[in-house]
Amino acid sequence: MLPVERPAGLRLVGLRAGLRYWRIDTDAPRDWSWTGFPRPRHRFDPAYGGFRTRYASTRFYGAARERYLDTGRFIPAAHAHHHVVELVATRSFRCLDLRNEATLDLLGLDDRISTSHEPALWAAGQLLGERAQGWAGAIDGIIYRARTTPSSTANVAFWAPDVFCASARSLQDCAEELDELVLRRDFTVDFDW
Repeated sequence: MLPVERPAGLRLVGLRAGLRYWRIDTDAPRDWSWTGFPRPRHRFDPAYGGFRTRYASTRFYGAARERYLDTGRFIPAAHAHHHVVELVATRSFRCLDLRNEATLDLLGLDDRISTSHEPALWAAGQLLGERAQGWAGAIDGIIYRARTTPSSTANVAFWAPDVFCASARSLQDCAEELDELVLRRDFTVDFDW
């Protein structure tokens, strides 16, 4: 059972300002809403819908693999105008590090919280997001092991819009990144770039 209060001895990681993260989004950052979903959609979304959690990866290809896992790494033509969002940390990003065994132990969790699709573990992740966001405002988000590229990337879940400076380009305009996906990462792209 997850603790209601922040456990004594729970240490945060401060990821340094200037680090870059990536996401692929239907909306440009200026149009992002921070209003929560009525029902959670993703791993660390709060069950009660009180705030929005957004997700990013430490590498562009990690973000693409997470986004297109369910399509078998196929990027459809309808996504050509989606946004590749580069997020640069503007200050230290204070987060729970779920890649750390001591953190998992204090929270009564194991590594499956980062990768499993079991309903009970999704519910635990959503409860963790809800509780961690409320722990005295000291936590900006969660860093966790990527399910698709665990040895080379990590993912972040964040709910503090002031943590990052965001810029975006159309996916279709990201020729170098799309070349890497097709030539080195076994993706298929259904539009010209």
